Amino acid sequence: MQRDIEVKLLRTLLAVVEEGGFARAAQSLHVTQPTVSQQVQRLESIVQTPVFHRTKRPLRLTPAGRELVIHARHVIRLNGDVLDRVSALCSQETLSMGCSIHFADGLGRMFSRLDAEMPHLRCAMVTDLSAPLADRVTEGDIDAALLLGTRTARAEMLGRVRLDWFGSPPPTAGRGVPIAQLGGSSALSLHIAETLDRNGVTWYAIPWCSDPHTVRASVQAGLACTALCENSHQKHPGIRPTPPGVLGPAPSPFPVYLAFSPALRDSVVDAVRAVARMILAGTPVDPP
Repeated sequence: MQRDIEVKLLRTLLAVVEEGGFARAAQSLHVTQPTVSQQVQRLESIVQTPVFHRTKRPLRLTPAGRELVIHARHVIRLNGDVLDRVSALCSQETLSMGCSIHFADGLGRMFSRLDAEMPHLRCAMVTDLSAPLADRVTEGDIDAALLLGTRTARAEMLGRVRLDWFGSPPPTAGRGVPIAQLGGSSALSLHIAETLDRNGVTWYAIPWCSDPHTVRASVQAGLACTALCENSHQKHPGIRPTPPGVLGPAPSPFPVYLAFSPALRDSVVDAVRAVARMILAGTPVDPP
């Protein structure tokens, strides 16, 4: 048969030992002396042995009582530790945040800094193109999102990312320069296409790019050009700047927005801004 000891019974035992008697223990616990006696008796019935020598004065513990006191102190400390940890967990701010896949390289650095600088914040991150992330923020599916070239009704501009051309494949006869871009709803890809057309460049999109990693890989392999953050060749040594004049002027700096859901709590707005700054650290962003 399972036997469990209530923590309050162990607290009563320690009070009797530390106060030197039942009467003083009752005073310290703000209960009556009969209540203390009943709780000690209940404890003895659970452990099935006396914990005090009742016939001796001053009050003395039995060998079993001395052993129980040692474990009682440990159990009470453990009880306090559990409550402190759970309370701390419940008091943490929680945040669900989206990040444009173009800034995904900054997530590792952000998580390291977040753990060191804001341990009270639990942050769940999701990456995607900016347009679908903007929809999720507007619908309240996530609390906030760091977006490239896409804004929502409740958003603030953090600055503009400086871009440059990278890659140097030979033009394909009759088709022009191969360009690596994500296509679809990628705001950056549209910006690249508009810039190339404005510069009078004949170009075509290579078909196999599904994320920034494959875009960079295509450029590193010498298969295509694209526009990336102007310091990309420093972060990724295999990437080389496009020779001047091949694609014309680089795309203009592109806006970065921090979008907030309509129901985002004011208590976490500053935390969201801090997380965004951590992600963008090292990215060439001009002030708004």
